[in-house]
This record gives sequence, C-alpha cells and structure tokens, in this order.
Amino acid sequence: MTIKDVSKKTLAHFKSNGYIFTPDEYREVFCKEAKKAKVVFEDCNKVANLIQKLDRKYQNVLKSYKISSLSELVIFLINNLNREDVDSAKEFANELVTYTKRVLQVIDMLPTKAKYIASKHLEFLEPFMNTEDLAKLRNEWLEFMTVYDDSIVKKYKQKCGIKGVDLVEILPEIVKCFEKDDPDFNELVDALIFSLTPSYAGFMNDEVAVLKKHLKENPALVTSRNFSEEIKVLTKKRIKKDKEELRRKFVDIDKITETLSLKILNLLKSSNASSEEIKVISKELMKINMNDNFEAVREKLITITVSLDKEINKFGDEIEREHQEIKVLREKIAHLEQQLKEVKKEAKTDDLTNMLNKKALNEELEKQEQFFKRHGRNYSIIFFDIDHFKNVNDTYGHDAGDVILKSVGLLLNRYSRDIDIVGRFGGEEFVIIAPETDKEGARVFAEKIRKIIAKTKFMYKKTRINITISAGVAERKETNSKEETLKLADERLYKAKKGGRNRVEAE
Repeated sequence: MTIKDVSKKTLAHFKSNGYIFTPDEYREVFCKEAKKAKVVFEDCNKVANLIQKLDRKYQNVLKSYKISSLSELVIFLINNLNREDVDSAKEFANELVTYTKRVLQVIDMLPTKAKYIASKHLEFLEPFMNTEDLAKLRNEWLEFMTVYDDSIVKKYKQKCGIKGVDLVEILPEIVKCFEKDDPDFNELVDALIFSLTPSYAGFMNDEVAVLKKHLKENPALVTSRNFSEEIKVLTKKRIKKDKEELRRKFVDIDKITETLSLKILNLLKSSNASSEEIKVISKELMKINMNDNFEAVREKLITITVSLDKEINKFGDEIEREHQEIKVLREKIAHLEQQLKEVKKEAKTDDLTNMLNKKALNEELEKQEQFFKRHGRNYSIIFFDIDHFKNVNDTYGHDAGDVILKSVGLLLNRYSRDIDIVGRFGGEEFVIIAPETDKEGARVFAEKIRKIIAKTKFMYKKTRINITISAGVAERKETNSKEETLKLADERLYKAKKGGRNRVEAE
C-alpha cells in the first residue's frame, strides 16, 4: 500500500463523519490507517524517535504522558526547562571544589595507602555527581582523619627497625619481629584493645572485654591466622558504632542550634532593644570550639539557650497578646472559609434533592469532553424524565411531587457507580454522565434504573403513588460535540415518551 492509498482512506474517514479536520487530526488518523495497513512511514514515528534521543531522565518521565504530537513534546520540554534549578548547579560546583580541596589535602598528609585511596576517589569524581554523593565522600575522609592514630605503631616500628608507612603492610613485620625474640605481646595486646574500643559509643564493651580476656590469657593469639580477620570485623563494627553515636550527638547539637536560631529571630522581631543582647550572645556562640568534646559543646549551648530564655521572657506579655489576636483572626478566617464552602456548595447543588444542578452538570460534562478529546475516553449521557409528573402534582399536591423528586434522586445516587456523575437537570428531568461507558452499557444501566423505579413503593401520607420513568441514551462517539450528545439523548427521551413511556430508547 502506498502513501496515496493511505491518504484516500484517511480522507474517507473524515468525509464519512462530515468533519472538517486540522493538520494534527489528519496526521493522527493517517498514522492509524498506516499502522492498520502495516506500512511504516518515518513521519508517523517522528515523535517517538525524538523521545529516544532525549536524556534517560526525560524518557522515564515521558512514559507517564501520552505524547502524540510535536507540539505536545515541545510544551513538555519547555515546562521541564523552566523548572531547571540554577542554584542547585551552583551548589554542586561549590561542593565539587570543596571536596577536591579536601582530597588534595589528604593526599598530601596521609600514608601510602591513603594516597592510593585518594587517587582512586579523584578518578571516581564525575561532573554530574549529586551533592549528597560528594558530601558522603568528603565525610568519609574527615572521619578517617579523625580516628587515624599511628602513635602506637610508630613505637613498635622504631623498636623493630621497620621503615614502612602502611599499617596493613607493617603489622605482619611487627609480628615477625616479636616472634624472633619470643616477644611479650602484653603491650601489643593493650594497644590492640585500645584501638578497638569505641571512641564515643559504648555498645561494644562486652565484646572488647571478652577479646581482652582471651588475649590476656594467651597473648600469642595475635599470631593466629583467624585473628586478623577478627580484628577487621571488630574494627569495622567499632567504626560503625562510633559513626552512629556521632550522628546521634550531632542531632542533639542540631536541635539545640535550631532552637537558638529560632529564639534569636524572635528576639530580633520583638524589639530593637534586644539587638545588644543578641550581639553578646552571638559572641558567646563564636567562642565555642567544635574541637571540644560533645558534652562540653552541649553544655555551652544549653547555657546560651538559658540566656536567650531570659531575654525572651521580657517580651512574654506582648507575645501572648499577639497570640490571642492571631487566634481571633484564625477563628474569623475559619468562619469565612466555612461560609465560602457553603456558598460554593449551594452554587452547584440543587436545593430540593441536594444533587448536582444543571450548572454543575454542564461543568462535569465539559471535563469529560476534554478527556475525550485528549485521550479518546468515551462517555455516555442518560436523560431521565418522570412519567406523568404533572398528574402527581395536580392529584396529590406539590409537596407530594417534592417527595417523589427527592426519592428518585436518592435511587439514582444509590445505584450509580462512584465514577458516574448524577444530577437534576431541571423540573422532573435527571441526567447521568457515565464515563468510559459505551451506549450499550449505558442502556443496560438505564433499563436497570427503570425497573427499580417501577417496582419501588413511593409513599406520601400513607398513600402509595405509582411512578415510572423514561430514558434516552447517547454516547459521545455518535456525535461531533458534547452539545450534540446531550441533544441526542434528549431526542431519544422524547422518542421513549412518545412510544408509550416507561421505556429506554438508545437508537
């Protein structure tokens, strides 16, 4: 099949529907016809080919969108480009520079093994690494520098005449040195136990005590094959426990610092007179040495917090008055919001049946129309009308008619699906908009409602009133617009009335 053949079929499609098409609509139908004919045209795959050339990030995002035209793809890309955050790129650049400087410092001051690791990390750096990964790498080196202490090792290196600098390389040499002279491992045992003892956490005391007991009973265990593996396991665990404890302590300090910041801001907002006191407190904060132990830093921060509390208490009465005023304003706002909700509800709700009114139904119909145009989601409209309703009003009175309208509305709501849109269109007319439902499905549902109404015992002041209902059904695919669909359903309702009432017409 050629392009000419596919074009003929496409034009025939629009001609049969009497529809004047746009270029985008023509292209969509053309590509569908080509696909049916199993003919591949490059222009039909243009959007998909362009998407494949995008970054994987955008490809993943586009999976959740139904992009079918170049204009839709361009709008999507424009929206995403407008959301690009320049500040995050600047932050990334700063993190990258800071990390690189730290790595260079480490390479310059640490032993051979550390230099090797640092060199590998330099190769690991990527231009588009996120800030979290960079922060993790930087913190890893900072933690390594904090816990690294080779003073004990230097002592035994000097004693044994070892010139190496890497702990992993020189430890076996130290062991050999002591083995030659039938060495006393007691000092080495103490050094190992000391190195395994957590600096901050106290969660390994029992394990370290057991190891110390075994080594004291038999110091030569340090030369066993399994001892080095055991040391590695315990060392990794010690480092992990220390990190966890450090994080907990930093959380405590962060909370205190956050409290300080909030109180300082409140003081500055409360009165200009507080600025001098704030300057004094700020100087105290600057004096804090973060190299002190955590408890010392914590105590200093708490002391400063107490000073701030004294300043804040000076403005307590004023803050309380403002709080009361804010409370009154919030109550007024809540009252106004409730009134607004009620007004909005009244504007879209039928007073008698508490169902959606004609205006609200038209708004919901417009939403379904948009879904149909964008995604091809079909919907149906069912137009209901209570048979001989005027006779009910004339015979039993308008109060009885109101009872019948309310009851019919309740039955329509009860037997409709959650996704169905049900409302009173006016007088004794009701409309149900059934999303993703074809005409046959809507007809079956309307027939079900008709039978339920016919069997229901409607009562007014102990008097039974027999009620029937007629319906007209139309689906969107039958027409060219939502207005035509509503009109077609109304015409079929009239046909049902003319055909004897108490019936459903869908043709």
